[in-house]
Amino acid sequence: MLLRTHYVFSMGILSFLGSLITQDRFEALVFAGAVSVLANALIDKLGHEMVWVEGKYLPRRTPLTHTWFRSILWGSLVTIGITFLAYFALLSPNYYYYSHSQLRELIVLAIVYGILVGPTHMLLDVFTERGIYVKKNGKWARYALAHFKYNDPLANGLAIIVGTMLLIMSINI
Repeated sequence: MLLRTHYVFSMGILSFLGSLITQDRFEALVFAGAVSVLANALIDKLGHEMVWVEGKYLPRRTPLTHTWFRSILWGSLVTIGITFLAYFALLSPNYYYYSHSQLRELIVLAIVYGILVGPTHMLLDVFTERGIYVKKNGKWARYALAHFKYNDPLANGLAIIVGTMLLIMSINI
């Protein structure tokens, strides 16, 4: 799927779940946006290599980031970094005091977002023609549920609509 599709879809899922966890929906939305953009960009940047095929360079996924477990690790690393930045920014003298309950909500959001942002990326990529990587007999093999092209307008549009609906629902809960 296109990177912007990953952004909207992941942000929709994360912000919807975040609105169920915290009372500050705006904080959940902003945090979900930052995690979604940075984690999905990192997963695609580190997880694609350029290969020479039929006279041109084409991107190819690698198992470095495009497996279920490794996507959780990369998403968690990004989320930990953003959480530390948010925590120290919110404790600055120019900002309001962060209570223990708000700190608990931030930590719970960070855990949930960190665990889910990578798999939401994999969920979309498993529907593309090249799929994601799974271990099979000790070797990496590609696995796909469907074989849409990464830029298929119908598949990308459907994922963007689902993500947008979840964003709207997260604001209106």
